[in-house]
Amino acid sequence: MSAASSSAAYNDDERAHLAYQYSDAEKLRVRIESHRRYSERSGEFFDWVLPHIAPKRGLRLLDVGSGPGPYHPRLAAEGVRVVAVDQSHGMIREVLSQARSAGYDATGASADASYLPFAAASFERVMANHMLYYVKDQRAALEGMRRVLRPGGRIILATNAADSGTELSELHEAAARQLGYTPGARDASNFTLSDLSLVRLVFPSAVVHIREDAFVFPDARSAIEYYASDMVDVLAPRVLDNSHREPLIDAMRQQIEVIVARDGVFRVAKNSGCFVATA
Repeated sequence: MSAASSSAAYNDDERAHLAYQYSDAEKLRVRIESHRRYSERSGEFFDWVLPHIAPKRGLRLLDVGSGPGPYHPRLAAEGVRVVAVDQSHGMIREVLSQARSAGYDATGASADASYLPFAAASFERVMANHMLYYVKDQRAALEGMRRVLRPGGRIILATNAADSGTELSELHEAAARQLGYTPGARDASNFTLSDLSLVRLVFPSAVVHIREDAFVFPDARSAIEYYASDMVDVLAPRVLDNSHREPLIDAMRQQIEVIVARDGVFRVAKNSGCFVATA
């Protein structure tokens, strides 16, 4: 879920933004907590993904772009041996700290998703969840994952539907223009569940599984917490001194309060899912 991407292909502003987002897990925790508290559909996305991983005791799994390892406790409980890879040293520290606290084994390495430091056919499972949209050369990253996956092994690539978050992003674009900013393209639009043809270039057996869901924010405060963890920064060019945050958050709050007053809640579609393939 993190920025384990081809850093050499990014410009200075992009690298600075990724470092800002993923130096630690706090912003990611806000987003995970928002999904937990305000999802229309019951049950966690992590639990929905788990059967697609088909965990079995003794399997070795590589988690590419692991973030702080939100899937790892569930995988460890199934007897899976997890190896985490993330470009952020902070995220790897979180992975190892979580494992120590929970009493399971995990290993991790700070590495680039396009240059995985493992021998060929090292893993029975590979997963890359909500991170390929950060990768510049996605084909190269997929081929690297194919290289380290054993014959007959399984890969899981979780991401969002192309229209996920549209209601929130439309408000953001309106607020940005009102304040004289230019809205940027969302990172998440760079790799969605519509990209089956790309995945099949490397994994011809890939299929798509879709999980329909939505945020149902009861008030503006809950929606703003989620918005402020990521989308508020989606401007072109990036504003690195954070001077944009307060005026944009105020403008968004006003718009969302109008919607909640009218509809009772602010509903934001967030369909997501995963590609699953066998090597």
